[in-house]
Amino acid sequence: GSGKTRVVVHRCAYLLRVKRVPARAILVLCFNRSASLELRSRLFDLVGEDAHGVLVQTYHGMAARLVGRSPAQLLEKGSSQDDVFAEVLQAAIAQLEGSGATSGSSEDQADQEELRDRLLAGFRHILVDEYQDIDELQYRLVSAIAGRTQVDVERKLTVLAVGDDDQTIYQWRGSNVEFLRRFETDYQAKRLPLVENYRSTGHILATAN
Repeated sequence: GSGKTRVVVHRCAYLLRVKRVPARAILVLCFNRSASLELRSRLFDLVGEDAHGVLVQTYHGMAARLVGRSPAQLLEKGSSQDDVFAEVLQAAIAQLEGSGATSGSSEDQADQEELRDRLLAGFRHILVDEYQDIDELQYRLVSAIAGRTQVDVERKLTVLAVGDDDQTIYQWRGSNVEFLRRFETDYQAKRLPLVENYRSTGHILATAN
């Protein structure tokens, strides 16, 4: 209730309205489909038609978009959902990181950079909601999209992530709060704490504290 998703929505609106960043240059990643639908709805409520072109996706939806494979098609073949999602994420990461390259030649590197540019289609900003809930593959996908390990600064995306290490409830499916704690180091980021709760009553907050 501290306004994490609100920060993502308003940051996106600021990029669109104040910085005049093209909508197609902004990627927003959410934990699940319902969260992505809510965030998209809130963004349109705030900036209207200016939001057209902003890509709001789940991790698995973005991975499927990058590799051009529908998880639904793989599920029809009888694979389990967990296996399918992991396969799609790994394939997307491999494409962005160039894991399939056969050598380290400058030609291969140029081909990989061209592929990465084509896949990411001009994205300049990535906004991530509920960062505390990501697992290792999702962490690697965000890292690959953002260009965290890229040497060329021009190939790095600007990253904003929101998260709360007191809200980690998905450890059973591999999420790790350590990724949130490493965010500042990973991206040379600045931490901005949200310290007010707008959802709960004073009695609930006193009990929780």
